[in-house]
Amino acid sequence: SFVLVLATLYLLVRFYHNQSFLSVTTSRKKVDWKRVAFSFTVWASITIITTLISYFLYPEDFKWNFNPLPFAFLVIIGALLIPIQTSTEEYIFRGYLMQGFATLSKNKWFPLLLTSLIFGGMHWFNPEVTQMGPIIMVYYIGTGLFLGIITLMDEGMELALGFHAANNLIGALLVTSDWSAFQTNSIFKDISNPSAGFDVILPILIIYPILLFVFGKKYQWANWKEKLTGKIINA
Repeated sequence: SFVLVLATLYLLVRFYHNQSFLSVTTSRKKVDWKRVAFSFTVWASITIITTLISYFLYPEDFKWNFNPLPFAFLVIIGALLIPIQTSTEEYIFRGYLMQGFATLSKNKWFPLLLTSLIFGGMHWFNPEVTQMGPIIMVYYIGTGLFLGIITLMDEGMELALGFHAANNLIGALLVTSDWSAFQTNSIFKDISNPSAGFDVILPILIIYPILLFVFGKKYQWANWKEKLTGKIINA
């Protein structure tokens, strides 16, 4: 289904709006795959480390779920299809809708806020919300806001594409549970009673700000206020 959605979006951008797909992706002359890889590697590493820490601190919350052959199929299928799913979501929210709302509002803060709210709202029907309660929406909306910020600051979607792919792919390979949206043949199975606690707030208040600092330093971001809240001329 995501392949069809992405193909439809491509046709819409290319033939209805008469724009190149590159113009929805980045302001650069070509896609910077090194940015995609860097963002993927950073978030994959953080995900692996935090998962292992949780496993060693609370081993009673996890069950060893590794089965070589099903896991190998998961790696192959996941590596092929999950980036399509995550890229489709990024092209819709941080690409097409963000540029469309910017054209309507003639500013940057409105599309940033609205796409974050819609992105978070899209996850309302996930089983995690039923199990953990509406507080989990703080994480979903906050993640959408983070992805929107790095897209605006970096003037391209590459960092968001890498982050989102790592988040879903590495998460699917590492941990599954009976109540999560992804049911996979992962390495671990979470058997704890689902609850939303500090782990929901940790990324929003600590990890994401640190990542913004790291990305900002590496790619020499400047004029934060203008890039996130400024007006758009001839949008």
